[in-house]
Amino acid sequence: MHYRLNPSLDVASLAEGYRAKNRLQIRNVLTEESAERILRHLREDTPWGVAFNDGDRVVELSAQQASALSVEQQRQTASLINEGARKGYQFFYHYYPLFANYFNRAVPHHALFDVFEFINGSEFLGFVRDLTGMQQIRWADAHATLFRAGHFLKYHTDEKPQDRRVAAYVLNFTKDWGRDWGGFLQFFDEKYDIEEGLRPVFNALNIFTVPADHSVSQVAGYVTNNRFSITGWMREDEPPGPFRR
Repeated sequence: MHYRLNPSLDVASLAEGYRAKNRLQIRNVLTEESAERILRHLREDTPWGVAFNDGDRVVELSAQQASALSVEQQRQTASLINEGARKGYQFFYHYYPLFANYFNRAVPHHALFDVFEFINGSEFLGFVRDLTGMQQIRWADAHATLFRAGHFLKYHTDEKPQDRRVAAYVLNFTKDWGRDWGGFLQFFDEKYDIEEGLRPVFNALNIFTVPADHSVSQVAGYVTNNRFSITGWMREDEPPGPFRR
């Protein structure tokens, strides 16, 4: 499966826009065929688990583990998440651990592995290096996310020195997202006001320099649509293993 960037992208102009704010949303970043194929895999082929944090501990439940929770366990989990959100940092959404599974040789090939290899291929990484001016980028990690009603990601900066993250990215595969549904990628100024909010837009790349004060606003309870993305960080350390290609 071959994925491609949109050949009409003007990299020099986009790089100028990125330098202005150290962030940018690029619409129609992939060819239409590439974006549609990725959305199809996210909708039809991906086993969605659940991710949230319990204090400093990240909890990642596989699709099988999440589906096995009893009603009481679901209630307890919801209570834990809400209590954590009241006290401090918290997140809650569906996820698929793309790069972790990719580098685990015991995990059979998944359709999204081809997407991960595209993200780490010369075309995409070269584009990102030229866009951001960060020629030190060596690879990109990635995980797939699915936000539904009630899901959110509270304020954070993405700083994690041990991972040597230099930029964060979100490849959006969400269609027909309402302007008042939540699920916006939000950036904050020094007064805690929203400086910019980016709506989930199909086939758009959001990318920004780390650290940056940002969040994903909670998806409204009445929303029935799905917010799909593949997201992660551009890194300057070594990948955890060899690529399969």
